[in-house]
Amino acid sequence: MAAKKNFFPLLIYQTLAQRWATPAFWLIPLGGALWWAAGNNPLLDFRYRGAAGVVSLMGGVLTLYCWLLRRAALRCYQTHFVLRAPLYPLAFSYQRIQAIRPVEFAAIFPPLEEKQARWRLYRKLWGKTAVVIDLKGYPFPSWWLRLWFSSYLFHPQETALVLVVDDWMGLTRKLETGRTAQRSFRSH
Repeated sequence: MAAKKNFFPLLIYQTLAQRWATPAFWLIPLGGALWWAAGNNPLLDFRYRGAAGVVSLMGGVLTLYCWLLRRAALRCYQTHFVLRAPLYPLAFSYQRIQAIRPVEFAAIFPPLEEKQARWRLYRKLWGKTAVVIDLKGYPFPSWWLRLWFSSYLFHPQETALVLVVDDWMGLTRKLETGRTAQRSFRSH
């Protein structure tokens, strides 16, 4: 069954979703409570009700974004794989892959060089194994990709993807299988 798996959730986004989901959700009833309090108090005017509405709206948008974060994953198909971020999917042909190698996440992004907030947020990931996919090139300029994707998905010194998933061996196997099938298809 593990050989048939072609969906690998990205732990970078899963971690963000776990951290933000509860506070984002609680902004919705907080904004509702502020709306109610502003409406029942004659000293507070319309501006406070508007601010309360904005708080609820932000809570709703952040809750939706957390739901999208949980869906971020890498999917493998016959001819390509898709890196699905919360707002933007990106397809890569297996022909772009030069090499696939496992590396400890902390070796690529040393935790001591990170800001304190990021270090705390990703502390469970520093000891994990990441799958590094060396590429011939990105399909778009790197500045555009960093705009839509987490910077932790791109190797800082190389043209490579850095993917932290629970089943890194299964992902490596699936990518190698797709790459081999693509090579044999091209040779015929």
